[in-house]
Amino acid sequence: MIEKQEAKTLITFWGTRGSISTPGRATEKYGGNTPCVAIRHGDMTLILDAGTGIRNLGIDLIQESETRENHLSLHLFLSHTHWDHIQGLPFFLPAYDSKTRLTIYGSPKKGRFLASVLKGQMDYEYFPVSMGALMADITIKEVSEEAIRLGPVRVDWQDQNYHPGGSVRYRFRIHDTMIVYATDVELDRIFQSEYSPREKESLIQEYVDFIENADLLIADGQYTEEEYLSKVGWGHSSISVISEIASRARVKQLAIFHHDPQHSDKFLDDVWAKSRARYGSDEGKLDIFWAREGLTLAI
Repeated sequence: MIEKQEAKTLITFWGTRGSISTPGRATEKYGGNTPCVAIRHGDMTLILDAGTGIRNLGIDLIQESETRENHLSLHLFLSHTHWDHIQGLPFFLPAYDSKTRLTIYGSPKKGRFLASVLKGQMDYEYFPVSMGALMADITIKEVSEEAIRLGPVRVDWQDQNYHPGGSVRYRFRIHDTMIVYATDVELDRIFQSEYSPREKESLIQEYVDFIENADLLIADGQYTEEEYLSKVGWGHSSISVISEIASRARVKQLAIFHHDPQHSDKFLDDVWAKSRARYGSDEGKLDIFWAREGLTLAI
């Protein structure tokens, strides 16, 4: 029984909001912090994006390390470097702890080196503390074509072109468990593009192959089907399209992520009430839910 518990992979949502943080009573249920997710397996801690949600994660990690008297070894995977995905890094307490080892991974296709982008947001004109104040042992890596291997974890990645500036999706294989993190991509553009039917099907199949049979897919679903009509080119997907693709790929659980800052808890609840019959978790259907700050899943 103990071995079985140790084998569990825990996924915690620390930030689920897109574009800009939205604190307040209207967003208490699903959360107002921008993207940050933690995957924990044994002593391994993987962090997905460094939005404002990473601040609370950092506090939790520091308190835990002090209790257990152990040093932190953390791996941070950035989907891209838009502010809502990196703005929490200057407030991440483990980065100021000299006993922390932090490795940051990101796209190799940045016009400027990844380290320069991260350093830039801590320029004196924008922030009173420079990146040089981060006392942790920090390594910044641009991902290569080869899969990343971290103990029992294999990490694969693909570029996502349908987002301004691009983004990266990651697939984490931990023994028999597969988790995919694929935020900030406009999948609707594939369906509505001017590609030939063959090219369109090829692009769809590439995405399906990457997420196929995932135990958990954390995916961009910022807009309703109706909202998307006025958001074409903004770089985000509609709930209906990501749900359709996830179902086709036989994904077990789909977490709708990167909630629009205009979407209150009531709005999201209303969308779910209207969508329950279509996207519900009845037998034979996709198990879909709205990502919620503070939620922990055991897989």
